[in-house]
Amino acid sequence: EVPDSEVLLVVEGRIEGDGVSKTPPFVLLSRSSGYFEITSIADLENLQVHNAVITVRVDNIDYPLQELCISELPYLPDSLQLLVAGFLGIGIEDLATFNYCFYTVPIADLLSGNYLYGIPGKTYYLTIESEGATYTSKTTIPNLIPLGSVWFEAAKDDTLGFAWAHLEDPDASGDAYRWYARRLGMDFQGNPKDDGYLPPAGSAFEDEFFNGKSFDFAYDRGHLPGVHEEEDPSEVTHYFKSTDTIAIKFCTIDLEVYRFLRIYEIEVNSAGSPFASPSTIPTNIEGGALGLWAGYGVTYDTIVGVK
Repeated sequence: EVPDSEVLLVVEGRIEGDGVSKTPPFVLLSRSSGYFEITSIADLENLQVHNAVITVRVDNIDYPLQELCISELPYLPDSLQLLVAGFLGIGIEDLATFNYCFYTVPIADLLSGNYLYGIPGKTYYLTIESEGATYTSKTTIPNLIPLGSVWFEAAKDDTLGFAWAHLEDPDASGDAYRWYARRLGMDFQGNPKDDGYLPPAGSAFEDEFFNGKSFDFAYDRGHLPGVHEEEDPSEVTHYFKSTDTIAIKFCTIDLEVYRFLRIYEIEVNSAGSPFASPSTIPTNIEGGALGLWAGYGVTYDTIVGVK
């Protein structure tokens, strides 16, 4: 017997900055549902929350966000489609399979190039007014901490292995990070190997045990949610190949974002197992909602494959 769950607002929001690109904020609103609720595509679309009033405040200036739905925006530029797909954690070809609705800067501002975007070192205050209630949050885009170097190292059959990196953690406790990577180039069917940057299991970590230290670390290859088998017979799950050119997106995050992601990834990796230990996923949303408003400070690196 599982008690009935209270229906709560769920916030999935992100703002990131790399000091160069102008990446706008994205916020996805939905409602929570019970563990045993029957779901379909229609049910999932109905969980989305519309007509909210959302503002992001930075440097004492309020910036309104606008609700946009995929079905209403067939003319989205490719660059914006990539941003939206990356935020949602799906392939760009999957955008048309579901009428995703999200909040971002007004489309006219996006097309003109004059809009709110993330800047490292700044704090962003989120306010959501929805269905008679107000929710607030804040997040900081930490200063950038780039990787010292990146490389591929074989771990199986000389051609399969992991992406390695060297990190010099600053001598100040409280730093946290998240790792993403994507393979560049085309697969055996002529499609992009990876549409966007993918986080592997355990992608978020903090410096509690290595504050101020320099060290090497490695990650395996991440996958889109629900992907368990490779279509390409030349690929091996979780491994990069020595011929892969790997783009790395390395992010600094604050501790609240890390704590959310750590528990979130534990829950995802349990795959809904009834034998896994239950846990309460934390939130940085005030006002009785669930979810996360996250700031990411982003640096990029590339490992060039050996042809």
